[in-house]
Amino acid sequence: MTELGRKAMSWALRTHSLLVYPEPSNETYKSTNRRNKAITVRKCRLVIRIGNAEHKGKEQYKQNAEMTNKIEEIYIHYYNKRSK
Repeated sequence: MTELGRKAMSWALRTHSLLVYPEPSNETYKSTNRRNKAITVRKCRLVIRIGNAEHKGKEQYKQNAEMTNKIEEIYIHYYNKRSK
C-alpha cells in the first residue's frame, strides 16, 4: 500500500466518513493456498458505506492484490474529494 493510501485510509477510519469492505458473491474461482493445495475461493463485491448510505459495486474481484488495489483506489479517491 502506498503512503497516500495509508493516509487516506487513516483519515476515513479516524473521521468515520467512509468504510469500504468486501461482500462475498456466489461466483467462485480456483486458487492455491500456502501449501500449494487447490482451493475454491469466492469472488467479492465491494461495499462503500458513506454515512448511513451503502453503495454495492457491480464489479467482482478476486481476493488478492486486485481487490486490495481497488480498495486503496477508492479510499484515495474520497480522500482527494473531501472538503478541506
